[in-house]
Amino acid sequence: MATINSELTIKKMSIRNRLVLAPITTNYGSQDGLVTNDILCFYKERSRDVGILIVEATSVQSSGRIVPGSLGLWNDSQIPGMTNLVKTIQQEGALVVVQLNHAGPRCPPDKNQKHGFSPSNVAFRPDVEPIEMDTQDIELLINDFSKAAIRAFKAGFDGIEIHGAHLYLLSQFLSPLTNKRKDRYGGDAKDRANLALEIVRKVRKELGPEYPIFFRINAVEKIDGGQTLEDALVIAGLLADEGVDVFDVSLIAHGGFKVLEDNLKVTSNLKVTSKTVLAGSSALPKDQPSGANVAFTAAFKEKVGLPVIAVGKFGIGKAAFKAVENEKIDMVAIGRQMICDPETAQKMLAGNDKDILACDECMKCFASIGKGAPMACKVNKNLPF
Repeated sequence: MATINSELTIKKMSIRNRLVLAPITTNYGSQDGLVTNDILCFYKERSRDVGILIVEATSVQSSGRIVPGSLGLWNDSQIPGMTNLVKTIQQEGALVVVQLNHAGPRCPPDKNQKHGFSPSNVAFRPDVEPIEMDTQDIELLINDFSKAAIRAFKAGFDGIEIHGAHLYLLSQFLSPLTNKRKDRYGGDAKDRANLALEIVRKVRKELGPEYPIFFRINAVEKIDGGQTLEDALVIAGLLADEGVDVFDVSLIAHGGFKVLEDNLKVTSNLKVTSKTVLAGSSALPKDQPSGANVAFTAAFKEKVGLPVIAVGKFGIGKAAFKAVENEKIDMVAIGRQMICDPETAQKMLAGNDKDILACDECMKCFASIGKGAPMACKVNKNLPF
């Protein structure tokens, strides 16, 4: 029987245990998307005991960053720093996967550009205008995902993860909530999957049959009109046919549309403007138990039959053990808990939960990067560095 201490093999990946460091946006990168010493320090101390470390959302275009300090693989100058990061992590015994992403209209505004690519003009922030993508924009995006994947391979990553969750750009194409297109990239679940399928197809062609491709996907979006589990499973089956090897299963735990007002000074008068924006969060509410997403992840395992990663407050307690042992989940990912206590994985594997410095779910980590600042933590006073 598998446990979280058990080894796992996926293609050529020999993984020492079933714990994964979830991709965590730190805002510790440089303004040019380069690896910094803070990035190296953050990942080094969190790679000592996990089986796989997934490096935070790394942009495939300079205009697609989640935060100003997002890492990037949009040009070759970023490869050397990423190579250094890979070696730093692998020296600690973990395998390392990089998550490739485009934030779409969730990107921060740039002084030269205050818009973001979008499937259907749905806004996510008042200071960024969503621009509906045309076929030329889509073709460029597909190529840029492929080029970023090749750069990741050259940097030595053990695999890549394509980010199709959390209402970033690919997720927006997959969701009926944000995709109202009338062309071949919109429609039912199969048609909304076309962009993701074309990206995976091109990446698989470029990197060959043996290179591991992970895909992060929302199992559900708990917003009226959001993606359902049934649609997500249809999409997952199509992605598996194109060469995805592992599904990293997340969700939108809560959210909705809201009206934000801006007060703009126009000469001596005050002009009030408003914009309707969509907000959604992947963080489970405090009243949700550890492992609340396991059933969704198990559905992917049963339907598609490929390795799966579950996430959702697994840092303390027996939920991680039960997920692997009872629900046959292949891997469990830990995010916020590893921010506040980098030794969480070691303590879990040794059965020393009582020694873990617990995350109190204050959301300071989310709040700090939301303001464009380096990620901070109420419990871990060493962050930011």
